[in-house]
Amino acid sequence: MKFLLYSVAGEGAQIAKRIEQEGNEVGVFIKDKLYKTVFDGLLQKVEPESFIDKETVIIFDLSGNGSYADTLKRKGHYVYGASSFADDLEHDREFGFNAMKEAGIQIPQYNEFKDWNEAKGFVQNSNNRLVFKPSGSMPCKLTYVSKDPEELVSYLDFVEKQYGSKIDSFILQEFIEGVVVSSECFCGREGFLFPGNHTVEVKKSMNDELGASTGCSGNVTWFLENSHILEEGVFKIEKLCKKHGYIGQIDLNAVVNEQGVFGLEWTPRFGYDATPTLLNLFQDDIGKFFSDMSRGQQGKTSVSTKCAGSVRVSIPPYPAEPLANVDPEKFSPSIGVPILGWEDVEEYLYFYEVKMEEGRLYHSDGTGVICAACGEDEDAAKSIDECYKTIKKLNIPDIQYRTDLSKVLSKMVKEVEEYV
Repeated sequence: MKFLLYSVAGEGAQIAKRIEQEGNEVGVFIKDKLYKTVFDGLLQKVEPESFIDKETVIIFDLSGNGSYADTLKRKGHYVYGASSFADDLEHDREFGFNAMKEAGIQIPQYNEFKDWNEAKGFVQNSNNRLVFKPSGSMPCKLTYVSKDPEELVSYLDFVEKQYGSKIDSFILQEFIEGVVVSSECFCGREGFLFPGNHTVEVKKSMNDELGASTGCSGNVTWFLENSHILEEGVFKIEKLCKKHGYIGQIDLNAVVNEQGVFGLEWTPRFGYDATPTLLNLFQDDIGKFFSDMSRGQQGKTSVSTKCAGSVRVSIPPYPAEPLANVDPEKFSPSIGVPILGWEDVEEYLYFYEVKMEEGRLYHSDGTGVICAACGEDEDAAKSIDECYKTIKKLNIPDIQYRTDLSKVLSKMVKEVEEYV
């Protein structure tokens, strides 16, 4: 079979590599010039127009290219993982909330703002703890959970001054006490495939929840047949996904407590590092799975009942993120940093920003995200312990990762299981 990975920054390249190792022809296209050397020497780099033929399966690894994916579908091509519907779910908060309401999913109370002074007045007159969530082309992660109104007003002053021109609108949402969990299903032409899965993750870059928030510093994910959280959450959007012809993954990030499941936001795409971690539990070829899904054949695969965990490994300047139109060479001061010791543990590593030159592995262009070290076990804490055993084999200058995740993530899994 023939596959094209259409990627923004190469996040899904290791998935494409696994599909190639299964005996398929694979090409990758990376859209963002900041990441142009990601997976050089490891995968065939191509231009979509010259690579795609009528049998090519086109996999999108991020949202934001839905209109192009829809065009390809209309031309009769096989597409997995992108649509305008998915873009709206993730990037238009009002659309996403309306989808939750239409599906019958509870959501915390919220107010949308475009005027900063109006928002600050609202905060000052509120006795509730609030969460700030912006929409727009922000250069960094600005979502913020406040401790009190005074703190939030000060934060809004900062964001308005530094990034106000890049923020189209934002919401102030009621903070809900509870357990945060992501729940996901794979959606085919005929609806959801079962079982679904849960993921818990930590975002702070440093131990004890210190430092900058990241996409993911570590996570544990697992499949399960029955779950109250799935039934009251992501399962409810199945009909809407079928209506829009969406084929791919759909994840609902939610807070769960005694009052039920409260939807927060959608992730209709590969989740990083959740999907790389979850795919370790697939026991059949993932290339065939994605191909069957894209062709409307309702793909099936055997999955493990274990927990899969991962720990993100990086080097500076991560977790810094690039500004728009920045010179790639200026933002990638660590390009060429050698990555040693990976050969004996390659099967447990999901690589991100790497390239191969003359048989040696190096950091490529990018922010400094090297890989996610993955592990499996019946016990959540032990799955993370396996990740640390792998990381100890690596020899990378200025390596950085959290060291407290066995305890932190296993506690989060147990908290979720109380509500399953």
